[in-house]
Amino acid sequence: MKQIFKIAMAMYMAMFLIACSEDDDSNEDVIAADGIYNFLGTIDGAYYLAASETLTEGSLTFVNNGTQIDADQAARIIASGDYLYSLDYGTGLLSQLQPTATGEYVKIKEINAGLSVGTNTPRYALADESTIIVMNVETTPVTDDAGDVTDYICTLRLSSVAIPEMTIGNLTEFVIPQTENAKKGATIGYHPMRASSPVISGDKIYFGLMHTDIFDPTVPPPFRAPKQSGLETLVFDYPSMTNGTITESSAATGHTGGYRAPAMHVDENGDVYQNNWFMSATGFDLSNGDKTVIMRLRDGAYDSSYEFDVSAALGLESNVAAVGWFYVGNGIGYMPIQLEDEGNYYTDNSWSVARIDIYNQTAVKLDVPLSQLFTYENGITVDDNFYMAISPTGGDAAVYEFDASSAAADAVTEGLGLDGNNIHVEGIYH
Repeated sequence: MKQIFKIAMAMYMAMFLIACSEDDDSNEDVIAADGIYNFLGTIDGAYYLAASETLTEGSLTFVNNGTQIDADQAARIIASGDYLYSLDYGTGLLSQLQPTATGEYVKIKEINAGLSVGTNTPRYALADESTIIVMNVETTPVTDDAGDVTDYICTLRLSSVAIPEMTIGNLTEFVIPQTENAKKGATIGYHPMRASSPVISGDKIYFGLMHTDIFDPTVPPPFRAPKQSGLETLVFDYPSMTNGTITESSAATGHTGGYRAPAMHVDENGDVYQNNWFMSATGFDLSNGDKTVIMRLRDGAYDSSYEFDVSAALGLESNVAAVGWFYVGNGIGYMPIQLEDEGNYYTDNSWSVARIDIYNQTAVKLDVPLSQLFTYENGITVDDNFYMAISPTGGDAAVYEFDASSAAADAVTEGLGLDGNNIHVEGIYH
């Protein structure tokens, strides 16, 4: 692994941080973001934040309420302490936001986090209460004497953002190796196009990977032909970010970094549990059977003694796909699941929610309305209940409370009413 702290970059960062914009944070009306419930909604491609004091009763509207936030392509939200952090996916700008007593959100600070990793579309995650990790995979073509592309070098660029200070440091680069399995098939093999959904357990940090056929760079990574065999995860020693390695499993197939919902979680024992993204609509070959799984990683490697076949446990007639899930605790999680028989994964109300027990390897489809959850970002746990927003296109929307202590399909209660119709709530933050 090569760790880089270039003088030019250091000079750039110094000038950059001086130029960091800072709004007036002396507003007496600001309140802590963790003192209320914050909702991220989308309306015709625009993103908004609005707040509620409750999850279980009444209603919340985005109409003439809340605050529109910067979102060139999308907005990704992290909640930590008194603040929300919004990544403008498309510009790379990272904003620190704080709600006010009037229901609006004010921008406290803003930095260009994307520049630190060389892109305007970085991915990011909360490493701990004081650190956000920003990441990007840069692809560099390798050509022969005739100018033909024979390979790609995929370099993971990482930076850390100290919060709440909003200062950038710890710049790291690592060339992600292409495994022998990834070299098989495609135009010139499959390459790691994204690293995402990192989690820290003990002295290891794990990054999920997305492998695709890179040969047509005009196609966005999620829609390029994916690697058709095996799972791969990138592991480093932490916090040194040294000894980068790829750990592999042949038990299933798919991307391991999620989409907007996280793909990996650490349980109370320090084990990492990871779901795969294995969906026919995004190019995976399901001819040998549908197999959405949860895998376990320990001590930097896949645990070959554990494999939870979620598809089999659900026992549904439809093929089942998932791009992420949420962990409540004590082995219980909630997984948005796409039912292939119900329509398109992106445009149709073809998603439900499953309660999964990763210890007993059981799963049940819950009694919630079908909706579009491919882009859903976040749910929250409060007093051992899990809450997420269900926003069917063209239908009524609401917050749903899931009783984590019950495995019954109807252990669901409709709570706070939301706008519905063309307004989709993509996450709840606290």
